Amino acid sequence: MESITIYPKDEKQKSLLKSLLEELKVRFEFGEKDETLLSEEDFYKKIDKSIEQAESGKTTNIPKDKQKEFFNL
Repeated sequence: MESITIYPKDEKQKSLLKSLLEELKVRFEFGEKDETLLSEEDFYKKIDKSIEQAESGKTTNIPKDKQKEFFNL
């Protein structure tokens, strides 16, 4: 059977989901929060900042030979 990953936004949602799954006798487990994940808001902020940097010319061109080295091609 496939798994489902759910990200409750707070303890109240987590508790409600846990109660519901227990009531339905669905096997589940809680994992550690992955601190490397960005919220949707933070993700879009980073994209917007990158767009602003590109529009203002704050970019760096990398020569093709360095690109191959950088990307291990």
